[in-house]
Amino acid sequence: MDLYEVKMGQHGWEKSLKMMGWLGSAIALGAWWGGVAIGQTPAQSNHRLDAQTQAAMIAAIEDEYHAHAFYTAVIEKYGDVRPFTNIVQAEERHAARLQALFEQYGLPVPPDTFAGTVVAPQSVAAACALGIEAEIANVQLYDEFLTWVSEPELRDLFSQFRRVSSEKHQRAFDRCQQRLR
Repeated sequence: MDLYEVKMGQHGWEKSLKMMGWLGSAIALGAWWGGVAIGQTPAQSNHRLDAQTQAAMIAAIEDEYHAHAFYTAVIEKYGDVRPFTNIVQAEERHAARLQALFEQYGLPVPPDTFAGTVVAPQSVAAACALGIEAEIANVQLYDEFLTWVSEPELRDLFSQFRRVSSEKHQRAFDRCQQRLR
């Protein structure tokens, strides 16, 4: 099983799709009760999101939480190793931006269930390789979301996260891997 399946399947996307069951039911029930989505008050209901878009937001924030936990585990095991020290800060900023959008849309912010649960690999080189795979998976994730997410704020944010993954983070992990060969 590759990192994409582990990261997105076991901890991210699959979890979000499982959540979609109750989330979708709650949204449907909210619509039946007058069009108010889960976690929203009637005053916030002008920013309704469909279940698929909410699941994308959940998957995105869980991906940020997981990445932060992984990079933190690497730093705790190996010390202040670049690019992990830089990228862990970026993941914090990404999660904060997503949290702000959850609040803007009147949705509950999912808790970080990954902090302290991720184990660093056996070497920094292995961590860099996993970082590369994770960033490739992020690009694929955001490519998928961008095929159907229509809200401008989310499209802008997902596009930016996609660019950062492909143009900055993946390249930083590539350099890390080359440096350790």
